[in-house]
Amino acid sequence: LFTGPLEHRHLVHLLPLADATVVPSIFPEAFGMVAAEAAAAGSPPLVARHSGLAEVAQGLEEEYPPHLRHLASFASGNAAELADRLNELLSLPEADRAALSAAARRAVLPRWGWAGVARRLLEPFDYPPARNG
Repeated sequence: LFTGPLEHRHLVHLLPLADATVVPSIFPEAFGMVAAEAAAAGSPPLVARHSGLAEVAQGLEEEYPPHLRHLASFASGNAAELADRLNELLSLPEADRAALSAAARRAVLPRWGWAGVARRLLEPFDYPPARNG
């Protein structure tokens, strides 16, 4: 299903239903918010590898199984590579797709979820450092 541009209020309902989310943006992105939101919803994003989207792709690659890491991104502007990787992603066995979905969530929640962002923001002010245990 290709929807074209959507307002944010619609994404929260659609992303969890998607088998994958393609983010083919050609414009510089300060941060790949759509890709991070898709990953948090369990919809593995396939992103153009540039600017802020590359940061999200790198986080995904760190969590994805080694043989599936290439499915996090494609070279910006390379439509053939996008088509090949999307076809491969959608053709994966259910077990691999479930592994990607879980890995996508693991990649983004601690890095870019509100709790992780707030913790890192407040860390410099935690003096003396909190003791674990």
